Parts: sequence; C-alpha cells; structure tokens
Amino acid sequence: KYILENLNPEDGFNIIAFSTGLESYAKGLRPASEAAEAAAWVDGLSAEGSTDINRALLEAASSAESERPTYLIFLTDGLPTVGEVDSQKILNNLAQSAPENLRLFVFGVGYDVDTFLLDSLAQEHHGKSMYVIPGERLDEILSTFYASIRAPVMTDLELDFGGANVYDLYPNPLPDLFSGSQVVVAGRYRNPGVFEVQLSGLVEGRRQTFRYPEQVFSKGSEDSPVSTPLPRLWATRKIGYLLNQIRLRGADQETIDQIVRLSIRYGIVTPYTSYLVTEEQPLGAAEQSRIAGEQYSQMLAMPTAEVSGQAAVEKALGQSDLAQASAPADVAEEAAAAVRQVGARTYVYSQGIWIDTAFDPETMTPVQVPFLSEEYFSLVQSQPELAAGFALGPRVIAFSEGKAYEVTEADEDAAPIQLTPEATQDRAEPGATPTGALQTPGVDVEPTRAAQSSGGRPLACLGGLAPLLLIPLAIGFRRREK
Repeated sequence: KYILENLNPEDGFNIIAFSTGLESYAKGLRPASEAAEAAAWVDGLSAEGSTDINRALLEAASSAESERPTYLIFLTDGLPTVGEVDSQKILNNLAQSAPENLRLFVFGVGYDVDTFLLDSLAQEHHGKSMYVIPGERLDEILSTFYASIRAPVMTDLELDFGGANVYDLYPNPLPDLFSGSQVVVAGRYRNPGVFEVQLSGLVEGRRQTFRYPEQVFSKGSEDSPVSTPLPRLWATRKIGYLLNQIRLRGADQETIDQIVRLSIRYGIVTPYTSYLVTEEQPLGAAEQSRIAGEQYSQMLAMPTAEVSGQAAVEKALGQSDLAQASAPADVAEEAAAAVRQVGARTYVYSQGIWIDTAFDPETMTPVQVPFLSEEYFSLVQSQPELAAGFALGPRVIAFSEGKAYEVTEADEDAAPIQLTPEATQDRAEPGATPTGALQTPGVDVEPTRAAQSSGGRPLACLGGLAPLLLIPLAIGFRRREK
C-alpha cells in the first residue's frame, strides 16, 4: 500500500497474489491513477493456501514492458510447494521468459525460505535479495527500499576505463542508478597512466555517455594516501562474491585458494579463514596452499548445506553484506587483539613481532633495520607506508615498494637521532585527498558521505601489487523540457 501511495504519475503497476493459485489485480500494467482502487483490492487479500512461486514469477514477467525498465518486487515467506517445486527448473523457466529490462528484487520473510532460489533469482536478473527475519517489520523495510528505487535516472550502466585494463570489478553487472543514491564500483587495473573514463547508460530511454577526461590511474600505493581503505573494500566485496559462489554453485579448489589468499592479505576473517589468528605467522605461499587444500577437502566431506532455515538465512545475509559492502569489513572481534589494519596493509602479531601478511619468508629476505637508528628514521621520512607500519612497535616486519624490512632491537652503540622540524613535514595525512576526480560539464556531481570519507573526491586510485579503483557515482540529472 505504501508503494501504491507513492507511485510516480507516469508509472504503471500490477499486483499478483499467489498461493495455490494466482489472483491478479489486473491484466497487464495499470496507470498510477488507479492506485486507490488497487489499495482497496489489497485490503481484501488474506494469507491462505500453498506457494506456487514458479507460476507467479512467470505471470509477472509476462507483464513487463520492453520500452522502459520494469522492477519486480517479489515477496515470499515459504518454499515452493505446488506447481514446479524444483529450484533450478524455476530459475531456468524465468530465465527463458523474463525480458532483459526486468530487475528482480527479492524479499524472503522468515526462515522458511529457499535462500538458494531467492539469491539466484536476484543475481541472474540484475536485482538484490533481502531477508526479513522474525522480529523485523516488513512494512518498514519494504517502504525504505521502495523509496530508494522509485526514481531511476540511468539504467543499463556501462563503464569504459580506456587503456587502464580494468578487471575484477564489483558489483558486476552494474546496478541501475537512482536519484539520491550512488553506485560504488571497486576494481583493479593493470596499466597506470592518464585515461578518459566514460560512463554510459539509458536516460529516459535514450543512451547517453558522460566523459571524464584525464583521470589519473596511479602507479601504486606509494602514490596514494597511506590511510586509504580502497584495497580492503575491494577485497571485502570479492570475498563476499566468492563465498556466495560457493554457497550457490558449490566449492572448487581455485575459489577456496582465492579466499584464503585474500583473507590473509587483507585481514578479513571468514568461516574458512580463522587460521588468520590461530596459525603461526607468517603464512607464505606454501602454507596458504596447504591451508586451502585442507579447507577444500573438509568442504567435500561435509554434507550438502541446508538452503532454508535460520542458519541458511543468516549465512545468506552475512555473505550478501560482504558482497555489497559500502565500507571495508571490520576486523573480527576474536581477531582484534592480534590483527591491525594500517592503511591498505594488514599486520598480525606473532611471537612478539607485528608481521605484514604480504611477507613470505620462503621468497623474501627482509632488510634489517635497528629500532630508532639513522636508517630507521630515514625510511620513516621517505616512505609513509613504512612509517605507519613501524609505528606499531619496536619489532615489525613491514613491506613497501617490493621490499621487506624487519625492525630489530635498537643498536645500543648508536648515537641518538634528533629529528628536525622539516623531517615531520610533507607526510601523508590520514584522510588526504586521493588522486583524480570525476567532473563533467552540464552534470551536477555531489560527493556523498562515502566519497567524502575517502577525501571528498568521487574518484580515487590506489595500488598494491595491482592498483584498485573506487568510483562513487552521485550524479543528478534534470529532465529536459519537451
């Protein structure tokens, strides 16, 4: 009823109630002017019968219009019990019937829902799955969601990064852009340099392209603020995506390997990577391969995971939160005493030493740096990334610009070092403005809270072993006068 009361004048709508059979308000889409009559029809509905999900989805898909985006909001509090009940066949049937412009947003209410089916439906039809657990108010959650999508300004988004050779983008495919909201895209690129970024999409049914020339794709992390959260945001989303792939499609060794490497490198504790705080550090490539192999073997030996019930819903919620994160995952509570995030890097405390998780003892020989020595202060002054790591304590193994450095016990014979005022200047300050900005004539761009927290610019670039990219798109469009 909230949605009916808040339709745009040019919207079309329909309502389909499904149980053992189907009951539709109308045949096809109706104009927003009929909202009051539809609200009265809703008042006459009651909960009864079984659950024919397959037929309800097919009926809704048949009402979609090809001329403009169609948003299908699907609510269910049960498993499919009549008609077609096989989840994979339901997915296949809708895939064959749904037009490309259909966006499917799924609400699973309670614990008696098929998380495999609901998450797969949303993933395959450019939407999102949400769960309403007992004790939460469905009306409040649904009305808040609808308020966020009621005014689409650009659909079918595509980003072209020129010659930067961008890959590993999340989310992928890109969702639609709605008025008052933003799309945050995190990814990696191989080619540093200055390139033109192009954003294209459908605006009022016409494809438009916005160009952002001379965007700086920096060489690596040394060119960016030490405090930037971009690498961990990208890793958080990728881990969430990979965990969802395992849950929906089953485990394979390559996916487990990726989760293990990312979890250790970026300090993101998952159900498969508690070893970040329980294993002896450091964990080099060989140890990571051993752990990943053990995890994969254990998963193969486990019974098939439940797709419904409280545990299944909570797992779906947790993994979706990672995949759609707007901020990097926090360090898990059980790891807080032993894990520290320093900018883009993760340190684990082991045997009295803070160790950068990028350090591999089997392939790297660290440069010895006596604590508080002249070399120590020289590195602190010249490499802000090392300075942040060294600040953890007197025993540290840090990694910067392809080299590992180990801070050892102070040289008792060394003369004390006096820092001049100049030595403390020109450091990268936390929250410093990242490189690059998206601006284009004729388009109102307003950095949102997420963009402001990373320096107030809509585009930021950061490297590591491979740089990363974050683009909050917060673009206001004005409707042209006819």
